[in-house]
Amino acid sequence: MPKATLEDHALMTLAIKRRGKFVDVPHIQEKLSRDAGEKFSEEGTRELLGGIEKKGWVESKAGEYAITDAGRKYFDKRWRGVRGQLNQDYLKVYRAKQYYPYVMDALLEFCRDRWVSVFRLFTARAWLQRKLGPKYITIKSVKDVQRWLDVHGIDFIPYIHRPNSDSPDWLVIDFDAGKKVSIEKTKQAVKVAHGVLSSYGIEPAIKFSGSRGFQMWAQLKPHELPRDYRPKQLKTERRERNLFSFYADIVRFVESRVAERLPGLTTAETAKKEARVDKVLFDASIIKPMGDVRAPYSMHYKTGLISMPLELKELERFELEQADPELVVKRYRERGNEFALRSADGRGLFEAVVEWCRV
Repeated sequence: MPKATLEDHALMTLAIKRRGKFVDVPHIQEKLSRDAGEKFSEEGTRELLGGIEKKGWVESKAGEYAITDAGRKYFDKRWRGVRGQLNQDYLKVYRAKQYYPYVMDALLEFCRDRWVSVFRLFTARAWLQRKLGPKYITIKSVKDVQRWLDVHGIDFIPYIHRPNSDSPDWLVIDFDAGKKVSIEKTKQAVKVAHGVLSSYGIEPAIKFSGSRGFQMWAQLKPHELPRDYRPKQLKTERRERNLFSFYADIVRFVESRVAERLPGLTTAETAKKEARVDKVLFDASIIKPMGDVRAPYSMHYKTGLISMPLELKELERFELEQADPELVVKRYRERGNEFALRSADGRGLFEAVVEWCRV
């Protein structure tokens, strides 16, 4: 494997900037010293950039520097050979900017005209931004996504309901694997849960979470809150009678049925994380007002992997490497948006959940 050069680190710093963005030498000096692991002077940084400029990979203006199209083309071929030696957070940002243009239509399908939280990533720092000033973030167009990419926003987390709505748009089951649970065990839980919903005529869409877990989403035909529904009584919270509580109880109901088939593997109890390191959590806590969930085709800010859709028949053979952004782009170009939510009649499921809540 070739060794990353000082040129590679300098180009990495500039390649994550938007096109035409010029930055000053002290900025590049700071990033170069950090990522290359050696102290650089301002004079030494200028000398390095001058050499790169002679190759046509950067250009200068009023003492500031930007990467050229030729530099981007060179770096796009170069980074794969030295990827493990580069700034890993910067590399995620860089790859996000290369990736999202290909899947933008699918991403917007689940983010457009709703509140969206965005994970922004910098070196060893990431935070979830929910608002711009006093207003919650909304995404309406490709330009909105691009603006977030320009400020290192790489992970898009839409709310499960429209602004000011009193009901969730999606039934989401988030399978959160404890640190001692293998991915194979998690797949078992997903497969059995899919069978539970299918038995009620609901065919959910499956996707990888982007980290260690999976999710199932379903869209139910418009319906009222069942008249006889009373929220399941929990030790950890007082609950209101509404559609959010009802959908959360659907998640708990499905977990109870899976537990009958896979005893000891699953739980719906979110409290005491240390007590569920060997279990798969069916996380009902996201089903609430202002609850949010990673969008299909979003990049996970920690792993750099894509929250990609999967067919049930693919689940058993799925490996994390398949969620690499470049492989997902290849798949998307061949198949298009695979995360299709088909509106389902939930009446049979609702009756079973109402009865289960009585116990």
